[in-house]
Amino acid sequence: MKLICDRAVLLAAVQIAQQVVAARTAVPALSCIKMTARDGCLTLHASDKDISVEVPVAAVEVKEPGEALVPAKKLAEVIGECAGTTVRMEVAKHALTIWAEKMKFHILGFDPKEFPSQKESKSTVEFSVTAEILRKLIVRSVFAAATESTRFAMGGVLMERKGKRLRLVATDGRRLVVTKGDCTSGSDADTIAIVPPKAMSLLNRLASQPDDVVAVARLDGRLSFTVGQGPDAARLTTNLIDGTFPPFEDVIPKEHDRKVTCNVQQLLASVRRAGILTTEQSKGVKLGFTATELKISGSSPEVGEAEIIMSIDGYQGQPIEIVFNPGYITEALRLVDSEEITLEMKAPNQPGVFRVGQEFTYVIMPTGQG
Repeated sequence: MKLICDRAVLLAAVQIAQQVVAARTAVPALSCIKMTARDGCLTLHASDKDISVEVPVAAVEVKEPGEALVPAKKLAEVIGECAGTTVRMEVAKHALTIWAEKMKFHILGFDPKEFPSQKESKSTVEFSVTAEILRKLIVRSVFAAATESTRFAMGGVLMERKGKRLRLVATDGRRLVVTKGDCTSGSDADTIAIVPPKAMSLLNRLASQPDDVVAVARLDGRLSFTVGQGPDAARLTTNLIDGTFPPFEDVIPKEHDRKVTCNVQQLLASVRRAGILTTEQSKGVKLGFTATELKISGSSPEVGEAEIIMSIDGYQGQPIEIVFNPGYITEALRLVDSEEITLEMKAPNQPGVFRVGQEFTYVIMPTGQG
């Protein structure tokens, strides 16, 4: 294998592929990136057995086709330190030599045949969605997936497609997010799967061009996401999480007595400021609503207290005080691209619901402080 490549483009592709590589593994090939140069294209392959990616590298001139299997971490470090705008690479006896401006690196690798092969199976595209819409749905959902849960299904993101509507759902038991968008149906059958958060985060990075179309297909019990078309298409294939996703629709309150619409940035800043003087032991800010104002307060016996006043219009219902984890509020508000968000409440001991139209629903359990 001999080729010349744009250094920045190669580094970006290597960094994406590196995220798939297993952090700890007894199989050396799984700590590596496989590089394949053929038909004038360079593709990077990485896998941890559960998730695999194929990342195309643009701006490459293939002088001689071939393959290489090199440690991902060292490859990323070397490309990152190379000077100049291009790098030249050559493979001989499983070792990769990289030349850059007044630099030369020689990385010992492995036999490319040791890399786990992916069986090619026929698949049918179940639906397609633009990268712009898919990324918005991923960002708005994956943050709420459980990171430590004895209920394994809660550790994933529910992907549900009915007709031309796509819905992603995530929960950790203390909060729940449901976000929706449009897609193009490719199959009469509905799609439902629980996808690992790691795969969703990687897909978010692969789908970096808003106009790209992402085709979603089922492949031997897995899901395959193809981003773009032709030789420049990237592909991610992931195992799915077994189990039944929690009955999340039962968690979303159907009735509420209080309702208000707030400016997103103003509410975000106010909650963040009030949360400064809370601690892990007293992680709660109190939201006190009246007809004309919202008082947000946070306090801790060890640190102090804060009180922020926001003017509000159009508050519906009797006054209420309810306590939420400030991090749960700010984390969601940072992801909302709307100017306003609506908050619905029933009682101090019942969930609050943040909504942006029909596209974003975020349910938070109160902390019980007050």
